[in-house]
Amino acid sequence: MLGFGKKKDKNKAEDNKKSSQKESPEQSAEKTTGETPGGEDIPEQNPSPPKKKKRFSKRLILMLVLVLAAVGGACFVVYFFYFAPQGRDSKANYTKIQLEHVNLPEEMLRFSFDYFPDLYGSLIVYNRQMKLIDGEIARIDILAQKYPEQIKIAQKEKKVWEKAKAALEKAFLKIEKPVKDAYVLFRVNRELGLARIEEKSSELTELAATALAPALELTDRLKSTDEAPQGFIKGNIYKLKKKFL
Repeated sequence: MLGFGKKKDKNKAEDNKKSSQKESPEQSAEKTTGETPGGEDIPEQNPSPPKKKKRFSKRLILMLVLVLAAVGGACFVVYFFYFAPQGRDSKANYTKIQLEHVNLPEEMLRFSFDYFPDLYGSLIVYNRQMKLIDGEIARIDILAQKYPEQIKIAQKEKKVWEKAKAALEKAFLKIEKPVKDAYVLFRVNRELGLARIEEKSSELTELAATALAPALELTDRLKSTDEAPQGFIKGNIYKLKKKFL
């Protein structure tokens, strides 16, 4: 009996030794998860630094602002020149020009500049064409007096220019009347006046272009028949005038 008890104690001691050498489940979990058996976290030895959120650089923001400003400016220019209603304030750009052959008072010329800008340009061209025609008629008269035996030739050519002048003058007298009517209506009732301007603008511009076409074709002949004055300075001034005027 004593021997059997000693053998049992010996076996028990060996079992305790083996169990102490084995890892407990808690120890194994501690190694794999980094947590203690009590549930406390164990800090990692080399934690990776948190990623910083990327922010826009100052240069990128400046570029975006410039792009938006450029787009906004382009939109304004397009609206101002193509979609803005007629009659915008043009006081800073208007310059009084002497138009001897236009039968409109100064306030109506200014009104045309503000509300019929294309037609106003045609009025300037018309005035210049009338001056050119008058100048050519005067030149023919001088030749007729100088060469009386060939006066019929001069008279025949003079009639061509007088006919062109009369047709041009008649056409622009018809154009001037609607401008006068629109001006007075605008002064009496601005809303109705603006409606009349919108109604007549394209029509009057087309009428002016149609009336000017034959006169421009006729006076274009003067560029090839005029003789340049003699002398270096006078000759160059003449060429510059023909090129830009």
